[in-house]
Amino acid sequence: MAAARTKRSEMTDISAALRTFASKGRPTKEEQAQRRQLFQKVIQYLTIGIDMSPIFSDVIMNAHTTDVATKKMLYHYITHYAQANADLALLTVNTLQKDCREEDPVIRGLALRSMASMRVPDLVEYLIDAIRLGLKDADPYPRKTAALGVLKVHDLAPEALAETEILEEVRRMLISDRDASVVANCLIVLREIDGERALATKQNVYGLINRIKDFTQWSQVTILETVALYKPADKSETFDVMNALEDRLQSSNSAVVLGTVKVFLHATLDLPDVHQQVFERLKAPLFTLANAGAAETAYAVWAHLHLLTMRAPPLFAMDYKSFFCRGSDAPAVKKLKIEMLTAVADDVNTYDIVSELCEYVTDVDAVIAREGVRAVGRIALDGDQNVAGIVDRLLQFIEYNQEHITAETLVQVKDLVRKHPRWIDQCVVAVSGIELETIVEPEAKAALVYLYGEFGQAMPEAPYMLEPLLDEFDEEESEEVRLELLASAMKLFFKRAPEMRDMLGKALAAGTNDANQDVHDRALMYARLLHKDPEAASRVIAGYKESVANFSDGAGFADKFGEQIFDEFNSLSVLYRKPAFLFTDDKPVEVPRTPDVIEAAGGGGGGSAMMGDSLIDFGDEPVGASSSRSAIDDLLGMP
Repeated sequence: MAAARTKRSEMTDISAALRTFASKGRPTKEEQAQRRQLFQKVIQYLTIGIDMSPIFSDVIMNAHTTDVATKKMLYHYITHYAQANADLALLTVNTLQKDCREEDPVIRGLALRSMASMRVPDLVEYLIDAIRLGLKDADPYPRKTAALGVLKVHDLAPEALAETEILEEVRRMLISDRDASVVANCLIVLREIDGERALATKQNVYGLINRIKDFTQWSQVTILETVALYKPADKSETFDVMNALEDRLQSSNSAVVLGTVKVFLHATLDLPDVHQQVFERLKAPLFTLANAGAAETAYAVWAHLHLLTMRAPPLFAMDYKSFFCRGSDAPAVKKLKIEMLTAVADDVNTYDIVSELCEYVTDVDAVIAREGVRAVGRIALDGDQNVAGIVDRLLQFIEYNQEHITAETLVQVKDLVRKHPRWIDQCVVAVSGIELETIVEPEAKAALVYLYGEFGQAMPEAPYMLEPLLDEFDEEESEEVRLELLASAMKLFFKRAPEMRDMLGKALAAGTNDANQDVHDRALMYARLLHKDPEAASRVIAGYKESVANFSDGAGFADKFGEQIFDEFNSLSVLYRKPAFLFTDDKPVEVPRTPDVIEAAGGGGGGSAMMGDSLIDFGDEPVGASSSRSAIDDLLGMP
């Protein structure tokens, strides 16, 4: 209560002081200093969230001050509260219009900026007149302020702006104004109003390129974005554009270099031979920039190098040593480098790259160690007949007795034998000594279970390795592991039936009672197959399988939207590895709807499926969990 009374009293004192200063026509230097301190106090209160709008009229009464510092604070206050006090804001029009004609260009620019920032619709008419005056000002500061004011008017009242000649004046200034900062602001405004591609004309592009050195680095980036949209008429013009921007590749600013790279790449898309030469030309400045900047800058550059490397791996094959990780590299950069090393591996450099990758497997960072194992596995997976040494290196990782290394190795071995059956014997011997209980990670455990089921005939201990997990089927948390246990138990049953009879019966019984619908349906499907025709079940589950030609599990946004990401070069799309519409509001994301399981089974209108019922029917009559268990008992001779 006392605090509120004190606040009201202080507000009254400030209001009275402002009125006192407003009544003085020619204040002394001491009085100007006192008023300046008073305005500082008002702005401080405003900044910390105290509502200072009750003194709006008192502040406006001081608008005639000639002190620049006080006027700046006054403008700041007015623009902050103008929308909430639109009627009172109209009282400032005369003062602002007068300030737009002051001798001091700073005052003219500040007045124009404040009028444009007030966002009061009733002021648009006055604002348009002030912008007309500002665009023709002799000083560049009011001109560039007026240019940005055009954009604010367009946002506030586009119809009123369209009825004037102001936009044509801004388009003229883009080419003819002698000040670079004014031209930069005109470019920003026209990109928003006319669109980026509308500005990519020969006249605009050549005019901006010829004086690009006069602009700030930030403005150069905007210019380069516009130039990248321009399509040269022929090969000669393409070389003219690249020659004019050649020195921008030596800039210390990463955004300028990457913007220039984007111009070069887009300008030569229709010239394959030149496009390849451009890749060669761009490597040196990009490598220099990536290794010389701060950690954040380095990651941005390496992300763009990653995109270029994945787009044309052979062109970077000779530079593979540039992708070797350094101790000072951030983990995110190391991950990019490892992926690039994997991509550029060929017949000449493969063994050097694999030797380097093996060093990363012992990294103290488990994430990098996993990436090293994964990279070696990918190279072995994509290699030809001459990868025996690489497979040996991969299998040696099991001997490291590190949980995360062994887990990742098992995942890679599973994929390797699926694609290259010639390595089955060697891989089976290597994993035979691994005890399933020591594997904790679900993906690795599922991989080892798969190997036991797929190649159990060559692994004498396979049924007994699976037995503890099958006995504790209900306690396994991972759905992936439970599904793989069911599949492996079925495969081993057809290969080693006497040892697997009891275990398979327990697994199918537990699976049909599983709370997870996928596990429940998988167990029920296996039970019905066995009940219907054991020989057909053997052909379906344990039959001959063709080797896998390509794995699609790893295909992501970078593969699906590769061209779109390349088109958005020098933007966050490259860092996120997804096009802009997926992480901005520019365009809604349209994801194809996957039909519900119920709808896919034809039950969309009949209510939801209850636990214990199967959505899969292999016979003429549905068989429930109890009848399937009876079928298992009959088949396996269990009591």
